Amino acid sequence: MKGHIYKRSKDSWTIVYDLPADMASGKRRQKSQTVKGTKRDAERALREVLLSLENGSYVKPNKITLGEWLDQWCESFVVMNTTPRTYVSYRSIIDNHLRKGLGAIILSRLEPQQIQEYYASKLAKGRVDGKGSLSSRSVLYHHRILSKALDQAVKMGLIVRNVAKLITPPRVARAKTNVLDAGEASRLLDIASETPYYSLFSTLLYTG
Repeated sequence: MKGHIYKRSKDSWTIVYDLPADMASGKRRQKSQTVKGTKRDAERALREVLLSLENGSYVKPNKITLGEWLDQWCESFVVMNTTPRTYVSYRSIIDNHLRKGLGAIILSRLEPQQIQEYYASKLAKGRVDGKGSLSSRSVLYHHRILSKALDQAVKMGLIVRNVAKLITPPRVARAKTNVLDAGEASRLLDIASETPYYSLFSTLLYTG
């Protein structure tokens, strides 16, 4: 199978590739697809399509949007395989954030750059009321939900790859642990020696 790329506009490319000839007429068939991002993104997308055509895993582009798939996934898979509390949490993130930010994009045309821009917007000003940003931990939760939904879409044959796995999600800073030095530990034990909790504090300090 052959294919080529041409530039449409800034950060927009079209990949064109050959499909197997029509069974009835034997005529050559081609398919085109728009890719948002760099030329390297377009080249990678074309390689993946050509590889899928060679190994028989090619998925014909469809018109289902990411928002529609998130709804289907939540109601068909999440509701049956998680707790009610998890379902409500996922439903809230989908309704208040993911569908509004990414939902209109055709599922098969979702690109890493679009997800990265969504995360950046949420970290800058992502609260539902528009009065502040979301924490890295919150955006990481969005990432995990989106990635799970895309994993299921791959299993269902709707897309070839989970593009969320190409993104580096926000890093959550670890809480700093304050450790007592020897002098502070000694003073704490002096104070605790006059209370019923001396043995407890002593055990915690010497065993960690």
